[in-house]
Amino acid sequence: MLNKNFKNKIGWKLFALFTVVRGYNILMLILAMYFTAYFIFSSDTTLFDFVKSNKIHLIILASALTVAAGYIINNFYDAQKDRLGRPVMTYISRFVSQEFKLNVYLLLNFLSLLTALIASWRVALFFVVYQVLVWFYSHKLSKIVFLNNISHTILSLFPFLALLLYYNNHAPVIFLHGFFLGGLLLIADLSKDLLTQKADLIYNYKTLVTVYGTQTSKIVISIFIMIIISLGIFMQNIEKLGHMRLYFLLMTVALFFLSIIIWFIHSKVEYLLYQYAIKTLLGIGVISIAWIKINLLDLQKFFIIN
Repeated sequence: MLNKNFKNKIGWKLFALFTVVRGYNILMLILAMYFTAYFIFSSDTTLFDFVKSNKIHLIILASALTVAAGYIINNFYDAQKDRLGRPVMTYISRFVSQEFKLNVYLLLNFLSLLTALIASWRVALFFVVYQVLVWFYSHKLSKIVFLNNISHTILSLFPFLALLLYYNNHAPVIFLHGFFLGGLLLIADLSKDLLTQKADLIYNYKTLVTVYGTQTSKIVISIFIMIIISLGIFMQNIEKLGHMRLYFLLMTVALFFLSIIIWFIHSKVEYLLYQYAIKTLLGIGVISIAWIKINLLDLQKFFIIN
């Protein structure tokens, strides 16, 4: 009986920890980084050669560990606000203490730096800077109006900056991808503030919604959506993107409707569904990266071993 209770306790702790570190987001990040590394950065590399590249696996692992640690420290600082804004996650996370979270945060950062150091000292230095910036965001920047959204978006793109530095590939299409992804992430973060506006107001978090109101926040989101739509239309004409151009066609249509829908939603549930819609488009975008390189009529080239 005691053994069963112990296993249940461990199980709940692991589940709570998975929730705190946003396990689903971490898995999506890993998938996005692998797809980006292979289908965009190493466009002339075979799958066999890519898998043999140990350094890229170390960079992606270090990124995942750092981001997981970032979610923990952010959860630590936002514990009070999350009780109101994220009641379900707060209930689940109660199975792990704040002290335990901090210990795991330090452990994950240490493992991240150790992993990066195995790759090279330059990679380790990059992740030292990344970890400091993540902490500074959680400690200070997350409460400064609009700067919180910008800094969150930039930090979300930092793992992909590691790939850019590693491959030293400065093709214009890569930067266009970065701006497009960054725009979507920024829209998702701004829409999240609409969802958590009550908690942000109570705990004095300065967001566009709490400082300038819902109307202004929706105007800003609509402007960024129009900018991303314009970029999506432009990217449909880039042949190097292969069949992924169809994704940008889908995005322009979907984002156009989202720019209209946002003016007709008001409840917390509606804002939540709106944010899920944007995250779904991001998820589809990650999977669509494969169509840059894969041709269904010529798949044998995808696995050529030199």
